Amino acid sequence: MQEYIIAIAIFGIVYFLIIVGRKRFRIPIWTSMLIGAILMLVFQVISLESALNSINLDVIGFLFGMFSIVTALDRSGMLKLIAMRMLTRAKDVNSLLLVFVLGMGILSAFLVNDTIALLGIPLIIYISKHIGIRPAVLLISLAFGISVGSTMTPIGNPQNLLIAIRSGISLPFSTFIAHLTIPTLINLFLTYMILRIYFRKDLSTAVIARTYQDKKLTMTTFANPVDEESASLSIIQNAHLALTSSVILLLTIAGFIISEYLHLLHVANIGLSVIALLGAGILYLLNGKDRKDIIKNIDYSVLVFFVAMFIVTSALWSSGGSMIMSHIPSPNPNNLVHSNTIISVVSILLSQILSNVPFVALYNIVMLNSGFAGDAHISQWMMLASASTIAGNLTILGAASNIIIIDVAESKNIKSFTFVEFVKIGTLVTLANIGVYYLFITYL
Repeated sequence: MQEYIIAIAIFGIVYFLIIVGRKRFRIPIWTSMLIGAILMLVFQVISLESALNSINLDVIGFLFGMFSIVTALDRSGMLKLIAMRMLTRAKDVNSLLLVFVLGMGILSAFLVNDTIALLGIPLIIYISKHIGIRPAVLLISLAFGISVGSTMTPIGNPQNLLIAIRSGISLPFSTFIAHLTIPTLINLFLTYMILRIYFRKDLSTAVIARTYQDKKLTMTTFANPVDEESASLSIIQNAHLALTSSVILLLTIAGFIISEYLHLLHVANIGLSVIALLGAGILYLLNGKDRKDIIKNIDYSVLVFFVAMFIVTSALWSSGGSMIMSHIPSPNPNNLVHSNTIISVVSILLSQILSNVPFVALYNIVMLNSGFAGDAHISQWMMLASASTIAGNLTILGAASNIIIIDVAESKNIKSFTFVEFVKIGTLVTLANIGVYYLFITYL
């Protein structure tokens, strides 16, 4: 019991640092979590051996592999080109918002939402100045878009990856796509509609320049050349890196799907992390000149955050956290409606306290101990994935990607959204999103 009290106190410190320390003392979220992990070790809430064993190397390896590929895409200019090609198809402000939400959402499904959060900030800064709209409008749109879009695949966000690894689902990539693609696309459009109505005054004052609408001048708002081909060439900074990283990304995603069917046919059992690391390895092999630049620019703070998070959540659970979870209604594996209702409510509420990734790391244990394992309970695992991810749209504390957006925006002296502003519109978005996912997963 004493260890548990210490663990709760340390977690409280971490929570305080994330909420208050981030703004007042400029303490990054990964530093707050790392402080928590160190305190858990110092006060012997968890032993060094147990701490090391708690680190999920599959998740860390997967993130490093994908971050390597995405960093290469970014450094080559390919990500910027893709994003700008999407945005320059907009004919007016409303269609710009639609393309932005849909585009960022779909990109996050395959390139990890935290990465797209970082990519979106520079675009928002430029676009907001160009069309005369508050940056907060697009920052909130980015936060919602990447949260919703990342729900669609097991590689869209870390909590989905944890579920794919721990749930025992035989074909996680195919399962996520099959069950969550349609409701995710519907929710992206619903989110756009809510944003359009809520920010109608801001959108009514914004104006897209004629260069957006003139096909001959497409993309001149982002580059000096006067034609699309020249503009594309100016954005691509490294053609060889752009080509190799794009091909490797497509092959890696194909590898995720192929590996599942090889496993199903008992030919080979290759994990998602192995494929991601293999893709990164080939990338480094083919781009020797750019290898150091790619490695240097990987966002290691996210990796540190997850290593520390595994230690903190493991210490919290092993010291007595399971007792607290026992007071929360447990989902019934034999009743789909009951279990999905419990999973939805608990996911949304507890994610606001723990943030969705630490919550899923703990709730995976609850699900497995309750008898949810493998393909027999796909619906419940999909409910956990969607509800915990959508929980990030209720408050800024629900997802790490929200904090990343705020931190990066403020570091560039851009006025971000407030907690209250986010909650006001986030409540509407979350209710609409969870309703769609619940109906599709439970009844269709």
